Amino acid sequence: MSDRRRRPVSFVEAGLLALVGAGVLVDARGYPAPLIEGVPGAAFFPGLVAVFLTVCAAVLALRTEPGAPAASGPGGGALRLLGAVLWIAGFLVVLPLIGHLAALPPLVLGLMWLSGERSPWILAAVPLAFGGFVHLLFAVTLGVPLP
Repeated sequence: MSDRRRRPVSFVEAGLLALVGAGVLVDARGYPAPLIEGVPGAAFFPGLVAVFLTVCAAVLALRTEPGAPAASGPGGGALRLLGAVLWIAGFLVVLPLIGHLAALPPLVLGLMWLSGERSPWILAAVPLAFGGFVHLLFAVTLGVPLP
């Protein structure tokens, strides 16, 4: 028999991710139609995110892992999830005060740390690159005002 198996927690995570994707898709249906024929409207990007979330949920549900679950101990996954929820709540509190350029990199860094990343180079480079990418894409290229 193979030592590869599916973790039951993966199915719960996949289900929650699929629900978020479905919620985003349902919410995007209420966005206004594009003003110009053939040009993506306001619902395009949220719809694209919903599709990506659903695909990620399917991959997570079908993925097998060798050996035991990755949680470090009893309740390890639940504690990391609680930490992530609290970290995101803190981000939402400070976002209006310091703006997205200053608030987004610490959010990404904290979530990466809670996900198990420990490389100092990756923990420094990815949050800064992601913050810059979001700013360039939305604020500069698309002209979307960010907090």
